[in-house]
Amino acid sequence: MLARAEEIILMLETTTGDLASKKSELTLTAATLNRYAKILDILQPLERELPQLEGFEVTILLILKEHRDVVELIKKELDIITKNEFGMTTSSVDADTLAAIMVFNKRDSEKVHAFIYSANVNEVRLPPEYLGKPFFEMYALIEEQKLHSADEIKRIDGELLALAAQWYPELVVLKKELGDMNDELGAFSNFAFSEYTFVIMGWIPRKKLQLARKTLSDAFADRVVVKELDTTEKDMDGAPVFFDNPRWVQPFVVIMQLVAPPKYREIDPSPVLAVFFPLFFGIMVGDIGYGITILLIALLIRKLYGSIAFARSAAEILILSSIPTIIFGWFFGEFFGDFGETMGWLQPVTLFGITWNRVDAMIPMLMVAIGIGVLHVFLGLVMGMRNAIILKSRRHLSEKAGMLLMLTGIILLMTMLAGVVPSTGIYPTVVLMVVALPLILYGAGIFGTIEVMSSVGNILSYAHLMAIGMASVILAMVANQLGGAFSIPVIGIMVALLLHALNIVLAIFSPSIHAMRLHIVEFFSKFYEGGGVKYRPFRKAVVEEVGEG
Repeated sequence: MLARAEEIILMLETTTGDLASKKSELTLTAATLNRYAKILDILQPLERELPQLEGFEVTILLILKEHRDVVELIKKELDIITKNEFGMTTSSVDADTLAAIMVFNKRDSEKVHAFIYSANVNEVRLPPEYLGKPFFEMYALIEEQKLHSADEIKRIDGELLALAAQWYPELVVLKKELGDMNDELGAFSNFAFSEYTFVIMGWIPRKKLQLARKTLSDAFADRVVVKELDTTEKDMDGAPVFFDNPRWVQPFVVIMQLVAPPKYREIDPSPVLAVFFPLFFGIMVGDIGYGITILLIALLIRKLYGSIAFARSAAEILILSSIPTIIFGWFFGEFFGDFGETMGWLQPVTLFGITWNRVDAMIPMLMVAIGIGVLHVFLGLVMGMRNAIILKSRRHLSEKAGMLLMLTGIILLMTMLAGVVPSTGIYPTVVLMVVALPLILYGAGIFGTIEVMSSVGNILSYAHLMAIGMASVILAMVANQLGGAFSIPVIGIMVALLLHALNIVLAIFSPSIHAMRLHIVEFFSKFYEGGGVKYRPFRKAVVEEVGEG
């Protein structure tokens, strides 16, 4: 295999190297020719005067417009060098570049060019074969050379494609096999070995241990011994993380890749994410028609691109999210906005004396969104307390408990001020907040009090659940009303469909982004540290598929 790889490399390296180098030169030549064309465009207004400039030299300087003040300094220096026997004018090349055209006596050429070089100014000269020719001949020569360069590049691309078609499959196989061989040889550095024995120590998920024992026994009988070692808490701090989640949670692991893996003894938030993400999505979209459409789109993506791990995970997340979308659509009485209600197919549900039409029930919807925020943030604090207990961190436990008590007190105080809760509970509430303050100070210091206000802001951020949902339903209603406003039904239907299609695209992306933000920013900040190491089995390199646990 090594001999074959050397043979192919020796055969292809010179050929492809020469072709690539020649293509690079031709590409540079084409760019230079375009620059020459621009220079001719600048010089063309002087065409009538150029024949009379015998004994004189024409030079062009390219200067950034932001440095246009340099032109005056150059004029002053040329005045000294040429004893005032020169001409200079400026012209705009593009939005950023200025061309300074200079005409001076050839006897001063050496001094002028030495000055330009010392001033570090970009000087452009036409090739000698262009000089002395009429402008139309120079333009024709540039076009001819550009066409020749383009033909040569096309020919080289054809040769490279032919070589790729002939050798690419074998090169791919060689790369993979030689890579495996290199990894296999490099793996010995991970072993402790003597002349007759070797030792490998590492981590394995407990549920896989018996399978590993059996596999090794089948392959090597009693020549390999597997021993499970006792571990200390310190050992477990460095243990790798293996996501072992139920099938319905696995697609959401792709979202967990946006943050560092959790530490081994830290709680894995993937199951919570798998519950609340579809819930948030469904509340924001909340339309039966949109839910069915998103479900069909997700099924199509999974069928067409199921071999791509990210696309498959994204499609399965949308499939799971479409279910609460349809349920909340029934609850809000929405089928493509108010179309279902207008046709008499369904009505918003009335519950607790409130008809849950999102346009009419804005305040109740806002209260529900804030209530969900309180539940979500409080759950995060409880999970933070659990992590602190497992990790035996008194300060973190004190901080999370104090935050939980303080936020409870603030919420109770606000509800009493709003008249929702009787004011008789004011004294227990104050006691609650007084108890919470020293806990916060002990756990997080003075910055903990700032974190309290930040947490209040986190809770208020859940108002996005109402706001984004409101924007979606209003755009759907606009689509229906605008479609019905046309006297020609076909045009009206097309306009309505286009607006609904736009709204569905927005309904896929905007709620997804905000649901992720509410989890990663508002929720994770209450308990999640991260910094763990992902479990990577000792094996041949394979394409890792996101979502598998």
